[in-house]
Amino acid sequence: MNKNNSIGNCLPKKLPINQFLKIMRISIILLFTCVFCSMAESAFTQNAKVTINKRNASIKEVLNEIEAQTDYLFIYNNEVNTDKKVSVRAKSESVSDVLNNILRATDIRYTMEGNHIILFVETEEESAEDTNALLVQQQKKTITGKVVDINGEPIIGANIVEVGTTNGTVTDIDGNFSLDVAEDAVIRISYIGYMDQQINTKGKTNFNIVLQEDIKALEEVVVVGYGTMRKSDLTGAISSVDREKISKRNTYNLSEALQGQVAGINIQKFGGNAGAGLQMKIRGVKTFGDNEPLYIIDGFPGDINNVSPQDILSMEILKDAAAAAIYGSRAANGVVLITTKGGEKGDVRVEFNSYLSVTNIAKKLELLNASEYRDVHRQMYENWNMFASSEDQIPLPPYITKESDVDTDWQGAMQRNGLAQNYTISVRGASDKSNYSIFYNRVNEKGVFLGNDYRHDNARAKLSLKKNIFQFDANLIFKYTDNRQPQYSLKEMYMISPLVPIYDESQPSGFGLTNFDGLPNNRNVMADYHFRSAYDKSYLTTGNVSLTINFTDWLNIKSNYQYQGEHERTMYHEPVYVADIRSKNEYPYHSEGSYYWESQIFENILSANRKFKDHSFNIMLGNSVDTRSYQWNWVSAEGKTLVYNVENNKLVTEEKPSGFLDPNFSTIGAGKGGTFSGDGSKWEYRRVSFFGRLNYNYADRYLFQGTFRYDGSSKFGSENRWGTFPSIAFGWRISEEEFFPEDAFFTNLKLRASWGRLGNESALGYYDFLALISTYNTKYQGYVKGIGENPWPGSIARGLENRTLKWETTDSKNIGFDFSFLQNKMTGTLNYYNNETSDLLITKVLPPSAGLNNPVLNVGKIRNSGVELELNWNDVVNADFNYGAGFNVSSLKNKVLNLADENQVIYGEGLKYGTEHFPTQTRVGMPIGAFYLYKTDGLFQNEEEVNLYKSKDGNLLQPNAHPGDIRFKDINNDGVIDENDKEYCGSGMPKVEANLNLTMQYKGFDLFLLFSSAWGHKLYNGNKYFYEGMNSGSNFLKSTLKAWTPTNTSTKVPRAVYQDPNGNLRESDRFLEKGDFIRLRQLQLGYSIPQNIAEKMYLNKLRFYVSGENLFTITSYEGIDPEFARSSVLNSGIDRHIYPFTRSYTFGLQLTF
Repeated sequence: MNKNNSIGNCLPKKLPINQFLKIMRISIILLFTCVFCSMAESAFTQNAKVTINKRNASIKEVLNEIEAQTDYLFIYNNEVNTDKKVSVRAKSESVSDVLNNILRATDIRYTMEGNHIILFVETEEESAEDTNALLVQQQKKTITGKVVDINGEPIIGANIVEVGTTNGTVTDIDGNFSLDVAEDAVIRISYIGYMDQQINTKGKTNFNIVLQEDIKALEEVVVVGYGTMRKSDLTGAISSVDREKISKRNTYNLSEALQGQVAGINIQKFGGNAGAGLQMKIRGVKTFGDNEPLYIIDGFPGDINNVSPQDILSMEILKDAAAAAIYGSRAANGVVLITTKGGEKGDVRVEFNSYLSVTNIAKKLELLNASEYRDVHRQMYENWNMFASSEDQIPLPPYITKESDVDTDWQGAMQRNGLAQNYTISVRGASDKSNYSIFYNRVNEKGVFLGNDYRHDNARAKLSLKKNIFQFDANLIFKYTDNRQPQYSLKEMYMISPLVPIYDESQPSGFGLTNFDGLPNNRNVMADYHFRSAYDKSYLTTGNVSLTINFTDWLNIKSNYQYQGEHERTMYHEPVYVADIRSKNEYPYHSEGSYYWESQIFENILSANRKFKDHSFNIMLGNSVDTRSYQWNWVSAEGKTLVYNVENNKLVTEEKPSGFLDPNFSTIGAGKGGTFSGDGSKWEYRRVSFFGRLNYNYADRYLFQGTFRYDGSSKFGSENRWGTFPSIAFGWRISEEEFFPEDAFFTNLKLRASWGRLGNESALGYYDFLALISTYNTKYQGYVKGIGENPWPGSIARGLENRTLKWETTDSKNIGFDFSFLQNKMTGTLNYYNNETSDLLITKVLPPSAGLNNPVLNVGKIRNSGVELELNWNDVVNADFNYGAGFNVSSLKNKVLNLADENQVIYGEGLKYGTEHFPTQTRVGMPIGAFYLYKTDGLFQNEEEVNLYKSKDGNLLQPNAHPGDIRFKDINNDGVIDENDKEYCGSGMPKVEANLNLTMQYKGFDLFLLFSSAWGHKLYNGNKYFYEGMNSGSNFLKSTLKAWTPTNTSTKVPRAVYQDPNGNLRESDRFLEKGDFIRLRQLQLGYSIPQNIAEKMYLNKLRFYVSGENLFTITSYEGIDPEFARSSVLNSGIDRHIYPFTRSYTFGLQLTF
């Protein structure tokens, strides 16, 4: 039994009350200042002066600016054309002077009545009478049509007006309209946020109209930390994700749907098995711990795996400190802001989406069949015997010389075609005072390996209510997951001989064993699959509520509360059976685990948003308290009992069967009478935060943002518990300057620059700053009493207390441009970033003689830098055809600047038993987890070459080598080939990643393609190390058929030789390959049935599609797949026993009613 107890109080002893009161005083001063300014402004409205500098702006834009700077309100009808372009430059001029200037060359006149300004067309009454008379005289016709956006979604409430008249209508909930017009009428279609269209109706009565977004007019609002902001006002590096492209990805995992969509984000999957997780990194590796970004879902921290791609309203990626620093110590790895869909005004809308995917393995290991297996193993022994002494000669085992008709394809036996089913349904609606959404998602996936099944049920309900000055928001989430992974070893599946039958009735459990003809020992993986059973089930509940009090239209306070809790249950059972004659399962075994964590967040946020003439302010202040706790318990029962005795002063144990009346009873209680063991632990965590942000905008040209966050965490000792994380950013909208030409190539151009400091504590345990006590009642760390019938418990603190531990801090610098051109059809961003993380939390390895656990220290520094480019093109050719393209490319340079000392080496995983064969090392001056390997120099072709390969002292460099063995370089020329001859050979992190997506729509058809690529990195083919060794009892890759022989010398594969005396299998560039690839990640073709047919079926939309995922990959890498994740950054690029990735073919439908 292992029990951990913390010494000392890990919670903050004293909150920074003085700082809190100071912040509140500032808030009150700002509040009264804003109120006073508002009252003062109202007093002089009648004599209001305005300052406006607009070039080639519409009259409507100027009117909006006057309303923003004064208390005047403009009133006019549709007859008043405010689309005309004007230019105005007024500094502290009266409103009447500005109006006289911009309306001079138009037929628009105005009159001022109090705070209202009424616009009308000159001789309005006469014009109306003439128009009406003309309409009566003209022959009328009825036109009909539908207005949609570029994605085919109906636009509700679009204005349809007959030009030159007041005759018009609006579209209904389905985007349809009907209007009586003159025979040769021209109609204007307009909707806020979209570019107006004019269409001549002569000779036509039915119209399908596609409106294109007007980026400049839209002034798109994006979600930022604790609020929203106009995209034009952003000063940080924020990428918005196209939700339509995400929803086209055939996956239930939102991270996977994000692949290839945003520059600077690396997303990789851990394997091709159903339920496999993904890893996301934004702008490189910043810590030795968890590099996953912070996910904020509907304003609260959450898990991206709990959000369906079909439930996304918007997604923003905060990549630099200016954007992310408001989240302080949680934001060093970047932030992903996710907003789920709510209701829309109009009738209740029901959406149903479903798809069925058939999957198979895209590429698997090519292993030897039975005949090839015997041939390669024969070479292995014969090459050994060729140079071995008579005493060391090994006779050929019978399995090599004996004929057999058994030829088992173990990969084929354990694999199958996969099948995935995904169903989503949502019900949404809204009114003026309420908004609601209910969403449900069900996923069933049968993996491509036997025993691999995944299921989840995900439900979400959202509600928003408004009453007077109050707004109430609530969000409730429930998710159930059943994740079942194969209970057999991939390594054993690859290694076991094809000469072993799957089933053998003569064996104890009816499965074939490696107990004949001298076969190498391996487990029968089919027996493991048949007898072992396990599951991992989790139940997640999340609820959050918010209450907003809107004191005025520019001042509000918001209180938030969130609760999250997840209960996870695991089970494992195996009866008595034999899959390996040398490792029998002689006793039934059953274990169960229970894990539970919960978190609560309390937040209060005060926001003020006010504009005074050309000066716009946005101020936010808040505080947050985050509490978390975790507890796990585990218990197991084995159907045996241990009897302890002391014989001849030695402790002797004897095992006897006990418990489990039936070995298939899979409960803990069934093991009563057997051997029970258990374990458990718990931890608690607290974080308290104070934060604020100031945004300033002058004349829509000059932008400033400053943020701060003050975090306190229970992970640190009292000396370094609190950390301050500030940021500043500046923006310049160059295209709004007077000197910027009206006919310039760029229609929008903005320069941004930012600096900020972010914190991180993910590499630190919850009590690493304390000396923890461990208690055992086993021989490992206990005391044997008397005759040994029961060990006494023993306790000890094996760690050192370290209250000087402090935050990892990342200094982030970013400079970038936002731009658009060609009438905003092309938009893009360009960023350069440089991030340095200091005080890295690194485990310091102590010598075993210290008798202590390895401590965590703040001793490292790492830098990431790179360039990112995003380009997007959208064009509506006509009502029937539109297309778009998106391209993003990013570069990354990672470098370790400091460790505990200049010569410190941090090793990754050892491929041989975890203690030998280390392909990666982390050293100062190189990327984290870089490949340090022996350098090869071809193969020895004869004994003469071996004998000539000597040191400067005349000694053989490789005395155990023979023809066909690898020649290794003596890099330092010291006469010995050893660890000091390893050389930097590259990194597993791509230097460049590029992605391209294409979309097209023609009438009812739509097409989507997504290409991804990565360049400049290396991959270590661990499968070659394991299965191209040709030195021990294992099945091998077919590449071993190309092994060196005296008649096959033009090869890179060394000779097969038992026990590998030359060390051909040492970690060398023999196993290192280029990781570059180009992949068609998805191709999808869809068809939406015509609207008139859909309406007859009482539907708004009905779309069918077929899709292919991972259709082809162009790469020189010979492993299973060039794109995979490893859980530790120290092992990036090491391909070791990863489940093969899949290719899928999908049929789906989407309908709305």
